[in-house]
Amino acid sequence: MPQPANSTTLEAALTQTRRELEELDYALFGELQRDGRMPFTTLAARIGISEAQVRRRTKSLLDADVFAIVPIANPRVVGLDALGCIGLVVRGPYVATVSERLLAIPEVSFVVVTSGEFNMLVEVGCVSSVDLYQLVVNLRRLPGVQSSETFVYLNVLQQKYQWMLEGDEGSDAARGGVVERSVAIDSHDTDIIRELQRDGRASFRDIGRRLGLSERTVSSHYARLVDERALQVIAVGNPLNLGFRAMAWLGITLSEGADLERAAVMLGEVPGLDYVIVPSGRYDLLCELVCRDSEELLATLDNRIGAVAEVAHVDTFLCLRVLYKSTAGAWGAGRSLAWAPGGRRELGRLR
Repeated sequence: MPQPANSTTLEAALTQTRRELEELDYALFGELQRDGRMPFTTLAARIGISEAQVRRRTKSLLDADVFAIVPIANPRVVGLDALGCIGLVVRGPYVATVSERLLAIPEVSFVVVTSGEFNMLVEVGCVSSVDLYQLVVNLRRLPGVQSSETFVYLNVLQQKYQWMLEGDEGSDAARGGVVERSVAIDSHDTDIIRELQRDGRASFRDIGRRLGLSERTVSSHYARLVDERALQVIAVGNPLNLGFRAMAWLGITLSEGADLERAAVMLGEVPGLDYVIVPSGRYDLLCELVCRDSEELLATLDNRIGAVAEVAHVDTFLCLRVLYKSTAGAWGAGRSLAWAPGGRRELGRLR
């Protein structure tokens, strides 16, 4: 199980890793963003190098925690029934210490230091609303926290985490990701997802052997989950360390009488807008936008998001610093910790 990382040490390591990334690394990450289980032979053919080189470089990038191959799943499927984003106003001198303490909480997916009304956004995933309530109570007790606002996720309409699909707008890959819808899930499905959380590229044969299932059974369950967009296995990393220098969380207010679901579908087609949520509270939608630079971010806000007729107003929270428990990102390092496969466990405490 990944352990919370010291953010100062982690940031130094990420800076060094970023300098060492090569064109081949970005090519590998881009292909694995399409399909994290793509065979090495296919990867080699797409990139134009040998299979041995692909295996070696992929292993070294995974070992260095540049990215991870992880399952992206409907949160409810993995036992997280209470999800939310908490906006915090933290007094300046306390931002670093509050960040450290938040990263030590298993229920915290990631922490973002932002500009705007809140200077910190915290995404959390809890097993129950009781756990979420207790977490909010504990957060308010942290020294330096002046106020908070909790946006409970009523629905997660889209989650892709795919930033490297250049030129694929409108393609199946670009429209990929996971959506929250009613999907019949059995114990085999949850067991298979658990195994993929341990190793996203584990073979169906190995998974079947560990679970006492046939390779065909594992393959058919996996294919059904992917077809129904309840599951996707892809490469996930911290975009700020993979060439994407501009990120923002958007609080979107729709115009009177707007069709929320239609607006969400249209926004989901905007390149870089990889996370679309219906929250409780003042906003109709919360979204995450990942761009290569500030110019691209501004153009996307003006020309793409601003062009959606249903959008009346956008509050933009620029991400000044993004802290994950590891560079694998929120899903690989946060939510897999929040999921308790053996049943309900005690909520992580703030110390």
